[in-house]
Amino acid sequence: MAADNVVSITGSRPSQLGEPRQGLIEAIEDILAMAKSGRLQSFIGTGFTADGNRLACWGGHHENVYEMLGAINWLEHEYVSRQTNEA
Repeated sequence: MAADNVVSITGSRPSQLGEPRQGLIEAIEDILAMAKSGRLQSFIGTGFTADGNRLACWGGHHENVYEMLGAINWLEHEYVSRQTNEA
């Protein structure tokens, strides 16, 4: 549970931890369906658990390391863009 006096850097209050997040569930189900159909061949992801631990997930093998590094870098920039546009 977030304390009443805790405010994020964007000014919003942190959401309650430990409750299922429907958007996250739907995204993971979509990723799973892509993997089961053979469309998704490799995946690297990260997130945080309700108790604050970082989760890292590696699945499959992508043959071109430079493509994967580019995708990871692109994700970093997309994350920063989304966070600064939401603020």
